[in-house]
Amino acid sequence: MTAETSTRIERTLQQQLEAGRGAGVFPGASACVALWQGGAWAYIDGVAGTRAEDLDPVQDDTIYDLASLTKPWVAMTALRLYEAGVFELGARVDELIPEATGLPVGARNWEEVLSHRAGLQAWVPFYETLAVEAGTDAARAWILAELLLHWDASKLGVPVYSDLGYILAGVAMSRAAGQPLKEIVAEHVSSQLGVDDTVFFGASHPGPGWKARCAPTGWSPWRQRILVGEVHDDNCAALGGVAGHAGMFGTAQGMARFGAACVGAWHGRRGASEEELIRHATAVRPGGTHRLGWDGTSTEGSAAGSLIDADAFGHLGFTGTSLWCDPRRQLVVVLLSNRVAVSDDNAAIRAFRPAFHDAVIGAYDAS
Repeated sequence: MTAETSTRIERTLQQQLEAGRGAGVFPGASACVALWQGGAWAYIDGVAGTRAEDLDPVQDDTIYDLASLTKPWVAMTALRLYEAGVFELGARVDELIPEATGLPVGARNWEEVLSHRAGLQAWVPFYETLAVEAGTDAARAWILAELLLHWDASKLGVPVYSDLGYILAGVAMSRAAGQPLKEIVAEHVSSQLGVDDTVFFGASHPGPGWKARCAPTGWSPWRQRILVGEVHDDNCAALGGVAGHAGMFGTAQGMARFGAACVGAWHGRRGASEEELIRHATAVRPGGTHRLGWDGTSTEGSAAGSLIDADAFGHLGFTGTSLWCDPRRQLVVVLLSNRVAVSDDNAAIRAFRPAFHDAVIGAYDAS
């Protein structure tokens, strides 16, 4: 990477983030671009704004609620467990979830669940009717029992983006490995990448110090408090803050390192087995853009913009986060924000995301 390229990308990040802050897309944001140059990954950071109104400025190490960016981590963990012979992607759901025996979802398999094609509904506000104390084993059991009933036969094989499927997969993976989900993800992904301290499940991270660097995600009517270092997703909170669909927190560079590892694996630099896993996960599946743990680009209106390669894979998070990997360019773009600190209904990021990605890729292509 030339100094000119680095400067151009850094300047573009700063301009875009400042524009987003000024337009009320978010109070502040952190971004990181990873690019492969000269046989190594280089990381370019950008920040703008403040963690929230009247709070300190965003720094490179500001921590954000990743929301659904948790899903790619959980999916990649599932693939590692599959490789180790611990978690069979083709196995029926009811083999690990006997509570599903006799129910339609019990006959589906984990490949279908993790690629959002098992007929499970998208989202149900379980927390609103939770009959037991949140975060307890009883709460987790109650939500699991309720979740299994929310299935639509007409959607079988049809891509329906589902939080419910990833909650279910997280339970199954924990049972298969005989460990809590937080430990499995740390052991099989974050520890191997050396990012334990920069990407983690917030509810299980030791010590309160990291929360001083965390961007708030606004007021929770259900919990009746401002959320700082607590997962924004109320269903995840009801499950104790650790789930297959949400609960992870991290920095932009920590996320970029994860994306870089996935792109490196796509190119075979992490061994044949890793290449096979990521190629399988990101392969196009019929009927939609959802893949195993990832999303692909759409022909029109993609959040990744119009310039990114057709082979790109990524994911969005409700709190205002995103990760996109362009394997052909060997480029990773991470955007972390707390747009929900303005309001859960703040939709300005929908227009911002594609413009942001087009600007970054344009700056890269100019080299």
